[in-house]
Amino acid sequence: MKVSKSIGIFILLSSFITLMHAQELKTPKDSLGYAIGFQTGEYFFLNQFDFITLEAYLEGFEAGFKGNKSSAKVKDPQYSELLKRFQTMAQQRQQENQQREASFNKFITKDLMEKNIKDDKTVKQTESGLQYKVLLEGKGPKPLATDKVKVHYVGTLYDGTVFDSSRQRGEPAVFPLNQVIKGWTEGLQLMTVGSKYKFWIPAELAYGDRPVGQVPKSAGSMLIFEVELLEINPK
Repeated sequence: MKVSKSIGIFILLSSFITLMHAQELKTPKDSLGYAIGFQTGEYFFLNQFDFITLEAYLEGFEAGFKGNKSSAKVKDPQYSELLKRFQTMAQQRQQENQQREASFNKFITKDLMEKNIKDDKTVKQTESGLQYKVLLEGKGPKPLATDKVKVHYVGTLYDGTVFDSSRQRGEPAVFPLNQVIKGWTEGLQLMTVGSKYKFWIPAELAYGDRPVGQVPKSAGSMLIFEVELLEINPK
């Protein structure tokens, strides 16, 4: 019985995949539908939502898309209970994934920062664990934590992924120095106006175990910034 059911599911999935491969994207509506479908599928894949079956999902999606609510196989109160159950399971899985990602990224960070200090004698490390390197030393004053600063910067992860950049936006950033991550508050106070520094900021001085923006697999990541301090308390 179990073997027959597995074979049936395999045939169903094979038929669906064959149909999708045969489907040509002839119109803008086709392309848009495919893009949205891919985004949904990728979201489920990245978050490892493996507690649903694809064939049942597709059947439910088709019924909902056509507005066949009266013929739905699942109705209230079971319908609402299942959605709540999915939400709970999804949140739990996301938390598990995030904790696993954070542990892995912190392990990589520790190794990279140790290697950084060992291989490059121009890299310095503060008591907090912040690492920095002077790329260009300016001659102006240093900011205080209570100052507002104007900077250009590029932020990357350890794999080179750019997650934020004032240079890409084409204009410097202005912000109070005591309203950013700890690594920035500490690091920019080391700089004089006109300086360019490179910072390696461990998760403890950045976003902790949280992801970096919308970047996948970035929970607990070290952040690398190249920063140019342009001005203190800009008008």
